[in-house]
Amino acid sequence: MKERIEHRGIVEHTDGNRVQVRIVQSSACSACEARKMCQSSESKEKIIDCNTGGHTFRPGDEVMVYGSMQMGRDAVIIAFVLPLILVVAWMFAGIIGFGLNELIAIAGMAAILIVYYTIVYCFRGRLSRKFEFQVEPL
Repeated sequence: MKERIEHRGIVEHTDGNRVQVRIVQSSACSACEARKMCQSSESKEKIIDCNTGGHTFRPGDEVMVYGSMQMGRDAVIIAFVLPLILVVAWMFAGIIGFGLNELIAIAGMAAILIVYYTIVYCFRGRLSRKFEFQVEPL
């Protein structure tokens, strides 16, 4: 099993030991022969801020951007698994434990999600250090 997530990209901007790389993020079916007739295939361009790892790059260089599989798993846990656990726990506690009606429980669920994602947003600086992408020349 691969130990890292990789994307090819093009250097857009360099700044000391940081570099911005443009990658094309595609869905799994974007390489399919029938993609032009299918509505489900999609691709998006993204700019990724990366650590150069001591390499020197110039705008236009083709590079490989990578991150660890653990970093990907942690991102999924923070973005999807923990909020799901909070929502399910609140719904059970609110409806069964506190005897709230469904509408109030749903309003509480929305409030919990707003608070959760606000906390994640406030810790974005710390999270950006944890989710550090590396880049290497091709």
